Amino acid sequence: MADQEINSSHQAFTDGVQQAREYYEQQAGLGRSLASPRIRLGLELYRDGPASVVALSERLKVSHPAVVQIARNLIAAEYVADYRDRRDKRRRLLALTNSGRYYFSGFSAHAELESELLSDLATAAGLPDLLARWKQAIAEQPLSQRFQSAISGITIVPYQAAFKKSFERLNRRWIEASFQVEDQDQAVFDDPVAKIVTPGGAIFFAVTASGQVVGTCALLHKAPRRAELAKMAVQEHFQGFGLGRRLGQAVIDYAEAVGFEDIVLESNQRLKPAISLYRSLGFIEEKAPAISDYARADIFMVKTLGRVKA
Repeated sequence: MADQEINSSHQAFTDGVQQAREYYEQQAGLGRSLASPRIRLGLELYRDGPASVVALSERLKVSHPAVVQIARNLIAAEYVADYRDRRDKRRRLLALTNSGRYYFSGFSAHAELESELLSDLATAAGLPDLLARWKQAIAEQPLSQRFQSAISGITIVPYQAAFKKSFERLNRRWIEASFQVEDQDQAVFDDPVAKIVTPGGAIFFAVTASGQVVGTCALLHKAPRRAELAKMAVQEHFQGFGLGRRLGQAVIDYAEAVGFEDIVLESNQRLKPAISLYRSLGFIEEKAPAISDYARADIFMVKTLGRVKA
């Protein structure tokens, strides 16, 4: 009888956790369950890197055929690629593509926040109604506020070699969504230090407390007193929380500190949220002084800096 009561209590708690998670996902507007095998597999690859089907089957506690089917779907969606293990040619590994890392990074952020909420609410065994406690907690502090709190813990840091892939991943995502990656883009992705940092520019990154890179923006040295803001990108699930403004302001502050007189930028009028952000940062539209190196550029903007070194 005691075992039955324990099992019943455990099942009730498990059901409560599932209901709480579903409520979170509904409120967050994720569209997919964080507990689905597809998302869990993607998060495993996002957090721990390439893995074999056997390893993923063991870690996810999902059958081998099920992992194979999920992997095929993710490969078809171009989120995952498979390749031979260099150390063991008989074994194949699954790894996220650039698009896959971008896609699953947003779910990773929500998974961390969801786990944090569950941990806070489920500290005591045998909670009578976890879902009720969960709804009350979210009513007291909506998810948007909780996510904003997580956003406030993000720091803006300068370029590090470890961020090179993130720089390409973040920028490639928005470029490919509306345009095409051009030769000039790829040259910068291949060697951002040689193309941006060494000539006197800088690259900044928005990094979460857990080390996840969720945004970036670059400053190029165009002329003795002129800089260019370029390659600004913020991960989709982190947009709308002011990270683009923080990155843009970091570039502006750096440009002023080193003595640039103005900053220019090129963009495309289809990118309305970006254009709106640039205007709010003090950029104004002017006629382009020359034909752009980028086919997608159809708007030229300038910001005159207020603090200039003598």
